[in-house]
Amino acid sequence: MVKKFSLINRETGPWSNYESFLMKDENFHVGWMEWTSNNTFRLNKNPLIKNPQSPYIYVITQEVNIPINEGLIRVNPEKIKKDVEIPDKKMYGTYSNKFCIVDKYEPVDINKLPKPYISKDEFLYKITDNWVGDVQKQFSKEIAINILSCPKSNYGIGGIGAQSLCPYGGKQELIFLNSSLKNILPNDFLNKNKKYMYKPIKTERDLRFANNDINKNIADEISYNYLYTPSPQSKLYLIPTQIPLIIPEVFYKPDRWGLDRDVLDYQLSALLLNPYIEENTQKNLINIITKTAQDILMKSNIQAPLDNTGVIRLAKAWCRLEYKQKIDEDDFIRMKNDFQEIFKEYYDMIEDTETTGKTYNIPLTRTSDAMRLSITANKVFKYIKKIQRTQGYKKISKEIIRNELPVKEISNYDLDKGLRDLVNAGFLLTYKNYSEFELVNK
Repeated sequence: MVKKFSLINRETGPWSNYESFLMKDENFHVGWMEWTSNNTFRLNKNPLIKNPQSPYIYVITQEVNIPINEGLIRVNPEKIKKDVEIPDKKMYGTYSNKFCIVDKYEPVDINKLPKPYISKDEFLYKITDNWVGDVQKQFSKEIAINILSCPKSNYGIGGIGAQSLCPYGGKQELIFLNSSLKNILPNDFLNKNKKYMYKPIKTERDLRFANNDINKNIADEISYNYLYTPSPQSKLYLIPTQIPLIIPEVFYKPDRWGLDRDVLDYQLSALLLNPYIEENTQKNLINIITKTAQDILMKSNIQAPLDNTGVIRLAKAWCRLEYKQKIDEDDFIRMKNDFQEIFKEYYDMIEDTETTGKTYNIPLTRTSDAMRLSITANKVFKYIKKIQRTQGYKKISKEIIRNELPVKEISNYDLDKGLRDLVNAGFLLTYKNYSEFELVNK
């Protein structure tokens, strides 16, 4: 069993690239401020967790004014004072407190800190390295956006809500997904932590506790992953779904080595970023994403899970994945393409989850045990729904279906069998001796 890792208990690492940089001798008095009284503070080398922390308490005299409440600073100490404590009947003492009298300070730009050791593409590869099969890059992006979160701002608490779906497997794959995500995160982010928390939601009880965490401001950022049941809507809960997390046709390979240091480095570094999006850019972004959602949905009755706030959350999480402090118009096309890839399958599946209350074996749950559909029939059904939605056909010929389906994925034999299974299960009507098909409205 993989031993879980805690940042707060580290003594010898692993450290992120920026933590290692700040622990160098020349940066001994550099860190994020944590006020301990009106005129004293400590310096943390990591603002997400109080480890590593400077051994000194920094004291401000009346001559020095530090107007900021938090941030990365460099302190110039005037003098250092150490209190010696000698226990009874002992010859040697220890330093009970170490104080630095602050002479002056200067803010430090976090953009000057070292970047992660690995690239974005390497990070995406590593976070799904414990899945085997056709691991699509979009699967990695969905996981990455969920765990990289988005910062707290004037629209409220930070975090990204994800809805997990398993169209080609069962409940077990959702359990594996939960294990996979927990193995790439340190324990500190899975428990109460003021800066950032990740919370899987598996039951209604989990959902109530999660909602309480938001109401009580337990953390500045809380990212949720709704498992097993359809995502709650924003009318009932404070964080709606921003992204789907769709498990492709893969199987889980348990990780024997535990948390990956490079993944940790990238996540810790990305969580430092608080991307800025100008007001005009926000409006343009919302228009583009809304139009894209309408194009994807077309004739569907499903509403996009993104309001204007959700779009900005998603954009800021996307910036963290791209390791950028700012999104500009040059990023619009790339983000639009990512948005299309993330959501194009979601709307074909969510109708079934709302009908059945289940998020796996989609749409297998709508059939009886005596007439379960194969994975191939499931794929054919998904493509037919997509064709009808995007091209507006009422009746769809077998030729059109064949042209839309990749031959390497589904052979002619499998297509014929899949179509007959769908007809027999009551999902399709057939005409002209199985040469034309029509979706059954249920």
